[in-house]
Order: sequence, then structure tokens, then C-alpha cells
Amino acid sequence: MPLNLAQNPLSSLKIGESNVLKSIVGINQIYPNDAEITAAAFDNASIANTGGNTPYTVSGEIGASFSLTGSSGATGPSGTQVISTSPTTYQIAIADQSTTCGAALRYPQVVITPQGNTVLASGLSNTDTITQAAGPATVPNNIGLTITATNITYSTITVGGQVRWANGAQWNVNVAYTVGAGGNSGISRMTINGPTAYMQSGPNPNGVGWSNTNTGNVISNGGYWNNPDNLGGSLGSGGYNMKFLLTQALYPNGLAAVSFAGIVSNSGCNVASPSSVGTGAIYP
Repeated sequence: MPLNLAQNPLSSLKIGESNVLKSIVGINQIYPNDAEITAAAFDNASIANTGGNTPYTVSGEIGASFSLTGSSGATGPSGTQVISTSPTTYQIAIADQSTTCGAALRYPQVVITPQGNTVLASGLSNTDTITQAAGPATVPNNIGLTITATNITYSTITVGGQVRWANGAQWNVNVAYTVGAGGNSGISRMTINGPTAYMQSGPNPNGVGWSNTNTGNVISNGGYWNNPDNLGGSLGSGGYNMKFLLTQALYPNGLAAVSFAGIVSNSGCNVASPSSVGTGAIYP
């Protein structure tokens, strides 16, 4: 194969030759033996909050090798990359933050790291960033939220000198809320939590037919009732009732105290405030 000095073939390259720019055997450059990267950057300055594959273009000498490392939501292609055509565009995966409420502007970044005999051109930064749009804003929705627990069947036992709630003790629990700023857009579901118990549900506030009693169902992870309806903004103010009935099978030694809580499940990026309310401990 010929030995080239620039575009001029030489039969040999001897010690003492001057003004040698490049020495190439076949298609392989043997002098100088550094391959230069002349440009490396994202094609665009910004990207939507949904993210996705984003073009990143590298220019330089054929055979230049490097790795691309992403951060702040960016993920580069794995392994060592080698330029076979200049410029070459690579796809950088940018993570989605369109469902992350309140996520701030993000600046995904790629660092290009030369491998082997590859170097960056003088003045070329090894880092480039792109601006990713913020996630959806969190919208506060102030609501009035109260809870009352009324003991409707008083039943106690004494264990070790301590008076405890016993089999047959029963409470009517009501969670009420009023519309505040933002309507009820912050509420997707209302939950009433209490001790593990047989439970009786009160009237459905929307008048949809369902059984008034669930006394055949034991709730094993803490008594609760989930409002089956989407509260949205159309229901206005409202209240939800549930009866809790302790049984000896569940609490043979009774309970020193019980407590109940009303918990709001937030709707998307609309956040109810307060998001919960509780009775605190209720003693016999």
C-alpha cells in the first residue's frame, strides 16, 4: 500500500523528513497517531417534558473512538463508539418527567470521553446540556376536612386493671369536607380508616344503591371504606359515614384505645390540603 504525505504518495517516510502533516497506510492513519474529535453537541437546545430520543452529533476524524455518558435524566448509548462517517448522529434517551408533579426545569447532560488515541480538538468542551421543560405544576386545593367518631354501643372489659373496649363496642364515624379553593379537584377518593373490625357502611352520599351492611366481611389490614365515586368538582361539600363494630374473635383481650382517620387520595397534580384528619386515641 502507498505511504502518503497529505495527498502525495511517497515510497517511504524517512527520518529527517519535514512538514509531514499525515502519514496514512491504506486507510489507517499512522502519523500523527491521534484521531481528533472536532465537534460534539446536542442538535437542539431544548426538549419537551415528555423526553424521548434526542439527537447528539459528533464530528471528527474517521476512526476516532469515544464513550457518551449521560446524567440528569440523559442516558447515552452503551460501550465505545467509533466514527465511521463524519458527522455521525447518536440518540440520547431523555427520561420523561411529564407525570412528575412539580418537577423543575431539568438539564440533561452528556459527557464525551475520548478513548485510546482519540483527542478532543483544542477548545472543545467535553460536556453539553439540553434544557428539559418542567413537569406539570402542583395545584393546591384547600378544603375543609373534619372527622367525628360517636360511640353508639358502649362495651368494655377490664384486663390487668385496665378498662378496654370490648366485643360489641361500636362507633359511627363521619368524615365531612367542604369545597375550598379549586373546588374538589384535589380529591379522587375518600377513605375512612379504623381498627380491624366488622363494618357497616352508612348511606351512599350520591344515592347509588349498595348494601347498608358489610358485617360478613372482615377487613384484615385496618378497617377502611373507599368512596367508590370520583369526587371531582361536581359533588360540592359532603360527608361519608361508616360504623365500626369490634368482635371478640378479633380482639379477645379488647383494645385499650381506638382511633379513626379520614384520608384523601389526591387527583393527579391537584393536591388537597389538608390531606387527612384523625380523631386521635379514643379511650373507654
